[in-house]
Amino acid sequence: MKKKVVVAGASGLVGGAAVRRFAAQGWEVVAVSRRRPVDIAASVQHVAVDLCDEGACARAFGEMSDVTHLIYGAVSEKTEDIFGGWSDPVQIEKNAAMLRNLFEPLSAAARNLQHVSLVHGAKAYGCHLPQLQVPIPMRESLPRPPCPNFYFEQEDYLWDKQRGRNWDWTVLRPVGIAGVATGSPMNSVLMLLLFGALRKEAGLDLPVPEGISPVNEITDADLIAEALEWAAEAPAARNEIFNISNGDVIAAFDRFPVIAEVIGLPLGAPRSYNMVREVEGMAGLWRDMVRRYQLNAPEDVAALFGGSMLMSNCSAAATDGNPLRWGLVSTIKLRQAGFHDCMDTFEMIRKYGRRYRELRILP
Repeated sequence: MKKKVVVAGASGLVGGAAVRRFAAQGWEVVAVSRRRPVDIAASVQHVAVDLCDEGACARAFGEMSDVTHLIYGAVSEKTEDIFGGWSDPVQIEKNAAMLRNLFEPLSAAARNLQHVSLVHGAKAYGCHLPQLQVPIPMRESLPRPPCPNFYFEQEDYLWDKQRGRNWDWTVLRPVGIAGVATGSPMNSVLMLLLFGALRKEAGLDLPVPEGISPVNEITDADLIAEALEWAAEAPAARNEIFNISNGDVIAAFDRFPVIAEVIGLPLGAPRSYNMVREVEGMAGLWRDMVRRYQLNAPEDVAALFGGSMLMSNCSAAATDGNPLRWGLVSTIKLRQAGFHDCMDTFEMIRKYGRRYRELRILP
């Protein structure tokens, strides 16, 4: 049987990686996003549709009768207040409606639908809420925290739609996603690479942030895409939720020597600073760089991050003295189910340094 996958959120970090992975593996791929994804293969069909537009979704997805798989990685962030948007009832309903708008016509048309994957994250455990004490590591068996979250709206909707149907679902919960995309407001690896490129252009060194470094995990979008391909057909992935990460744990500030190596500039002495404000202060330099090097990137530096850089700050110390505040996840369940691949985080940074230069997004 022909395998055809719809990837919603194809211009994002995970969606773009999934489009590239599935196309390379010979699947027929439909990439769904308002903006055309970065680095899309000629064989991939791109459908530009706003998932908030119910009528447009009905027209676009109501004709996709031969789709066998869906990967849903689309998300709408409240760019003026991303953190607050995660608990905002209006924003939660918006994200819930986006999935419904896509899935209602698609599930009615696609009679051979076999599998649906949702890409969520560790916010399902409430790790973003300062009032909650989250266990370390966070496990899939934890009960839902007593807080609103569009993840739960989407899960409940999908599980309800599955009753009496022949298709299955999988939920992946990555942490700290890194990949290739523009317009993503939580693209911390791009922020690090951009900051290094700006400092090099200005003839400056790369300062290491001062203070207690947060300890965290990162997940390579290419690794997530590989897991999505596994989940699409693995019996052990049916109707299961899995955490996923690279497999190593790093002190966030230890990324700075790697960035200095990748960009080719000296490492500076530790000092306290706000990376987002420093990048904003070099907005004019970035505009000049885009023109001088003829980059495939917006001249407005904030547009690289969808208009908001607040959640990409990589210089923030653990102000409460707890380097594990954001928590770590257990990936034991995923490994026991049969997915064993991993990624060295420092090698991942080097890889994306190369990829962003190859795509002319960075000089």
